[in-house]
Amino acid sequence: MRDVMKKGDLKGKIATDSLNTKETYGLGPVEFLKGEILLFEGETFVSKAIDSVSHKVAKVSSVKAPFFVYSKHSNLKEIALPNTSYSLESIEAQIDVIYKDYDKPLLIRIDGVFNDLKIHSVNLPSGIKVASPEEAHQGLTQYNFNGISGSLIGFFSRNHKAVFTHHDRFFHAHFISDDRKVLGHVDALNLSSSKVSIKASK
Repeated sequence: MRDVMKKGDLKGKIATDSLNTKETYGLGPVEFLKGEILLFEGETFVSKAIDSVSHKVAKVSSVKAPFFVYSKHSNLKEIALPNTSYSLESIEAQIDVIYKDYDKPLLIRIDGVFNDLKIHSVNLPSGIKVASPEEAHQGLTQYNFNGISGSLIGFFSRNHKAVFTHHDRFFHAHFISDDRKVLGHVDALNLSSSKVSIKASK
């Protein structure tokens, strides 16, 4: 991620057709920052911004990414959360507490109904040179949803800031709706633990 944001290295480094097994999950941007990728149960989905109110989601056989985080051998186990509402920040904090003695990356999956969800899709205009996160996010389009049903796939790590999580976060997540019409990088959320199940894989 650092090479993309600071050095403008936007070319694809990995193709998802090399990761198409049933237990594989992964996420990253489309090369040249032209959309978002979610590898979900070994299937590749991409989202691309159309305009300020809509985006298009497609299932593809393969796509390239300039950086990508993935787990090929997931072993997801359900974890219990206190019965309350959570934001993206408090979900991250809760995972940090539950796995306080575990210092390696974690795959997180949350399925159910999300009360509020804000996602984005990168859409860098062609020809733009990137040397900062601000420049990399030119053309980025955000979308808001309420009461949407789907799955969040995320990767948690205290040791990979600017590698596969942002410089100020431990958690990087993408969302896909059950009807496969919504997909993007998760910027914010509100969920009730009674409406979702959360699983983790070491």
